[in-house]
Amino acid sequence: MPAVASVPKELYLCTSLKDLNKKTEIKPEKTSTKSYVQSALKIFKAAEESRLDRDEEKAYVLYMKYVTVYNFIKKRPDFKQQQDYFHSILGPTNLKKAIEEAERLSDSLKLRYVNIMHRYCSLYLNLNLQVFPLRTAKELYLQ
Repeated sequence: MPAVASVPKELYLCTSLKDLNKKTEIKPEKTSTKSYVQSALKIFKAAEESRLDRDEEKAYVLYMKYVTVYNFIKKRPDFKQQQDYFHSILGPTNLKKAIEEAERLSDSLKLRYVNIMHRYCSLYLNLNLQVFPLRTAKELYLQ
């Protein structure tokens, strides 16, 4: 298993959690429950790998997709008939872990998006002040 990176990867997918949530949407398809289960397992594995790589945006998107696919599976008639079987394949703790990690990543990403927005605003303000310096109250009064 790869070692966990010490610093989160730079933000690259979106500029807000709202935009990131758009990437978590999945359109239901007419496919077998078995295919959904296989997809869910692959998505969860990829989410775990992204978490270990400290790619918070990608991990968040994948955990949320896993939860969405899991919810699709739960609505299927064959799931309702064989719940124990599907729970054993999907892993008894994967859903709980996906939800907890998505919540933790959501909190972290909100802070990171706010911080980056503050940096951009400060940079913009500093650049404008250099080009258009603020006038003193005296200068404004004398005009």
